[in-house]
Amino acid sequence: MAYTKIESHDEYLEVVEKYKDYEAGTYQSMTLEEKMDFFDGIHTDHVPLWDEDGDEMDTSDDYDAIRDEFLEHPEQFTLDNILDFIEMLDDDCYQPSFMDTIIKIIHNIVCYYQLEGVTYLLSHLHEVPSRGYVFGLFSNVRYLINDDSVYPLVKEALAQITPHDRKFVLQILKGTDMPKVLGIDHENRKFPILSECGNEIELGRKAELEDIISRLPN
Repeated sequence: MAYTKIESHDEYLEVVEKYKDYEAGTYQSMTLEEKMDFFDGIHTDHVPLWDEDGDEMDTSDDYDAIRDEFLEHPEQFTLDNILDFIEMLDDDCYQPSFMDTIIKIIHNIVCYYQLEGVTYLLSHLHEVPSRGYVFGLFSNVRYLINDDSVYPLVKEALAQITPHDRKFVLQILKGTDMPKVLGIDHENRKFPILSECGNEIELGRKAELEDIISRLPN
């Protein structure tokens, strides 16, 4: 999993040739790991959606089916699978909706495991790859803040994670100097700042979380 995206057109055509006889419904005989591999392959062109003429292939039907299964059945995943999905994140993905789907899958797994899930995610944000820090850090945290049923668990989880992880959550909430914090300050990508794009509820919860962190041991 976590392929490097195919950039060469010739290499893409080789992949198309490999999948030319693929039939919709093949995913039904795949293991969970194979489905996840196929899922990430679509995002990186290691599994093609379109043939050399630009026509949609049967892989598209199976991608949709796997996507829906992943979204609707978080119970099939372990907490460690969150890291598998985190590793797939790429802020420069040619189709941002693919990354939105991954974030939703992660969030659904977190919701399924409740406090344990929230604590796990907050404790592993450091493992988000640099290529995916906007989706993996900002979007993940924003989903937690915006979910009315999960937000109380976030406040509880902050007391259970390490001071080091709490500091990182605080840095994400503030948003400033995040590329530098992540050791990639040579890049020009701007990290989203909640204060600039959040609504009244988000900003109120952001301030509350910052206050909670400030009162916990560091």
